[in-house]
Amino acid sequence: MSENIKRVFVAGDWDADGVVAAALIVYSQEKIGKYPLESKAVVDKIPLDPDKVKYFLASFKGGYDLAVFLDIPYSEYLGNAMKMIKNHFGVSQIVFIDHHITSLQKARELQALADIVVIDHKMPTAGLVLWELEKKGITVHQRLRSFVEVVKYMDMGKRVPEQYMKLFELTKMLSKALTVIRDETLWAKIVEWLATPAPLPMPLDDALWGKVKAIIEERDKEVADKAMELAVGAIKVGDFRFIDARNEWKKRGVTALASKLSTILKAPVLLLAGTNREYTLLVIKASHGRAYRIAKYLVGEGVALDIAGHPNLAIVRLPKDLEKQELIKILYQAVYYST
Repeated sequence: MSENIKRVFVAGDWDADGVVAAALIVYSQEKIGKYPLESKAVVDKIPLDPDKVKYFLASFKGGYDLAVFLDIPYSEYLGNAMKMIKNHFGVSQIVFIDHHITSLQKARELQALADIVVIDHKMPTAGLVLWELEKKGITVHQRLRSFVEVVKYMDMGKRVPEQYMKLFELTKMLSKALTVIRDETLWAKIVEWLATPAPLPMPLDDALWGKVKAIIEERDKEVADKAMELAVGAIKVGDFRFIDARNEWKKRGVTALASKLSTILKAPVLLLAGTNREYTLLVIKASHGRAYRIAKYLVGEGVALDIAGHPNLAIVRLPKDLEKQELIKILYQAVYYST
């Protein structure tokens, strides 16, 4: 390999937004050599679980000219990792693009750590990347652009137009497949498949699809059954429905459970879920940015340990010793001020 070929590292979240955002960078950098570096570059890409950022340096080899972090909410661990790769792994530049609430809160810190910072809660990370490319006059092939549009609808929780329905179903299946299998090679294959303008075979063969579908159907049924069970005990808090599931749900899928409850109850939802850690989770499902406003209110009142998620689906960490009645009282106030 010629010595003048640059090397770029890309890390993105496991979900649909992270995958599509990573595909945009792979296309713009590796396929056409335009962004972030205006030169040809080899791109190494990996999925990065926000909860496992503190472990990622153990397998990071370094030697990259530039590193890109996509759809990964800022945390102290990520900040330390960014410092380390610049000071000890030879990375010259860092690009950070994200739409999570915690990243917005830490914008000033990020500006000091990264060379390019793009943060905005008004659209998903893939939308922010596409926006950056378009500002630089870079045209993305139509198939990849369509996937960005689908991710936008998914993030906003809006009804997907008919022309995007097939892509929407495919995007959901790919996202669920990654959630089920959690395979880094499959993540990279999906990113490459999205980034490549020419048609490529689907990254999932029939056998794997069959396995994934069976697991997804089982998990979806579990979520649906639990949501039906919990919906009966929902308490009205303004126009919201509050559900205490601390003893009923202590595993992955809490956001899917909140979304299902919202659909069943036909109302915005406040779902309190248990964890095996020193905090509980409050998932807020509400449209028009109300979830974010309620989460911000809880931060302002000193109730939240921290918040993550998106404007319409916020995830709040709460102290385990917070009394349920005290929380409900605060939530009444938060709902009132968020309207």
